[in-house]
Amino acid sequence: MTEQFYRAFEERLRGSRALIKERQTVYLPFIAPLKMLYASCPALDLGCGRGEWLEILRENGFEARGVDFDQGMLEGCDTLSLPAEQGEALETLKLLADESLALISGFHIAEHMPFERLQQLVAEALRVLKPAGLLILESPNAENLVVGTNNFYLDPTHERPIPHLLLSFLTEYTGFARFKLLRLQEPPELAKAERVALMNVLASASPDYGIVAQKGAPAGQTVLFDQAFEREYGLALDTLARRYDDGLQGELECFRRQLEEAGARSREVEAAFRGSIARTIQAEVKQAAVETLNETLRQQAQQAASESNALWEQTRQLNAQLQQERQQFESQLQQERQQLNAQLQQDRQQFEAQLHQARQQLETQKQQDRQQLEEAQRSAHHWHLQANTYEAQAKDVLSSTSWRVTKPLRLLMIGLRRLGRLPTQVMRRLLRPVLARAMRWIMGRPELKRRLVDRLRRHPTLFQHLRLFALNRGLLGPVPIPPVHVPIPQGMESEPVEGFSSLMTPRARHIHMQLKKAVQEKGAH
Repeated sequence: MTEQFYRAFEERLRGSRALIKERQTVYLPFIAPLKMLYASCPALDLGCGRGEWLEILRENGFEARGVDFDQGMLEGCDTLSLPAEQGEALETLKLLADESLALISGFHIAEHMPFERLQQLVAEALRVLKPAGLLILESPNAENLVVGTNNFYLDPTHERPIPHLLLSFLTEYTGFARFKLLRLQEPPELAKAERVALMNVLASASPDYGIVAQKGAPAGQTVLFDQAFEREYGLALDTLARRYDDGLQGELECFRRQLEEAGARSREVEAAFRGSIARTIQAEVKQAAVETLNETLRQQAQQAASESNALWEQTRQLNAQLQQERQQFESQLQQERQQLNAQLQQDRQQFEAQLHQARQQLETQKQQDRQQLEEAQRSAHHWHLQANTYEAQAKDVLSSTSWRVTKPLRLLMIGLRRLGRLPTQVMRRLLRPVLARAMRWIMGRPELKRRLVDRLRRHPTLFQHLRLFALNRGLLGPVPIPPVHVPIPQGMESEPVEGFSSLMTPRARHIHMQLKKAVQEKGAH
């Protein structure tokens, strides 16, 4: 098939550019809200042909471009300087980025594609569209019996008719949030016509239909399109069939009234014939005419009844098909509900198991805390006994004869040692304040403290001296003293002998004060 042949074919059978543009204005209420959501409104027209829809988009502020496989059809776009290029629709969509377009349209391209490629095209359109974006697909309506059985096959490139139920289900199954069926191009005078003929039923249902599918978006965006989606469009075959049946019933009722009137007239003629022989022949002639009319009416009534039965049979088959599809949908919905209930029950059981485990862990933690509290109480009692033991030992030592006899000697030795350590003590007195301030400065910086402690642990002796120095000045706080099991003499007092603390080392005095504090707290309880 040559490129010029198909363009000439379209010019002859589809209609002029002006006619097509006028028909396509039905979609303007759907696309108008897109300009409120997106400034540039990028759009792509698949199979743009002569560019009627492309021209409408650009006139309404859309940043639109087209693509068509037929170079002959694209000459119409070139004449009007419309942005269109030669290419295949599905392959063009695959090259686009996710959520890059606000509108994708395809007028009379779906019937030219194998169904598998149509599925891919709808899926790619969903990927490329922005939130609340629209996909418009228009196709011949096989619901129109003349179109579905004859006119559709005038185009040699058509694959097969696509019923609107199939195309709308495809958009819903692919993942579009909602869709709208638009029946199009029916005779406008038929909408209000009082008489619907049989040919109207066969050929006057909307010859084309469009599916407008919208991608999911927040409710604040989709509400802008509700008015267009709620309106009804076009004439359906079953609507025309019902109107035809209603008209046929009216005609039959009219025929019955005519028959009754004819019978009444016949009786009147017979009564008149009895009164006059001259009028008898005229009455017989009229009666023969009436019978002929009755026969004609009966034949017409039979023919009308036959046509009505055929239409009713077609309606019954359509209803049966619709009922079957409804049952399949309800079955799928029931299965999905059962799966969801099973998943919810499983999640609930897992949550209850985790809650039970957490409760058990909490009870275990409470028992451990209770045991630690009891252990702390036993440790406090032990320290109380230990303090009493130390005080008893100190009293025994200070009250012993050897302690009193050796006192002068001890004093002498202490004096000698102090004289021998005088230079060292002077240095220590000078360095201790500096070292104490340095330690306080380091204690205020946890990261520096951690690094210095890690290095000092490599030198245990130096580390112990520095730790003892910090303890004596309260830089590390009180440190628990390991228990020493010493027998406790009976009747020993808790207070040390006067003057004994003055002979203790700083660490011994610190231990003594801690023990004394523990004993006092134990006595208070």
